[in-house]
Amino acid sequence: MLYGAPARLPGRYRQVNAELPHDRSFAAAGASVGKDEVAGSIPCGAKVEDFVAAVRPCAEAGFGEIALVQIGGAHQEPFLKWAKKELLPALREL
Repeated sequence: MLYGAPARLPGRYRQVNAELPHDRSFAAAGASVGKDEVAGSIPCGAKVEDFVAAVRPCAEAGFGEIALVQIGGAHQEPFLKWAKKELLPALREL
């Protein structure tokens, strides 16, 4: 069973694999995925409740560690500050 963003993307995108042979393959596979589709399938932005809702099923399933990835270059430091102040305390309550 898939969980997370791949599970919520339309079926035609679920087979895309990060282990594609080279960058060109990954770029070609992702070319038809729109920004709105991605944003609608994973928590984006600064709404803590969106992240908590996305992580809750994992916590309820017994996962003890959750990794948050793909924050993006210039946004890394602001994200870490926000996560420390707002997101992580909310996730610890799960």
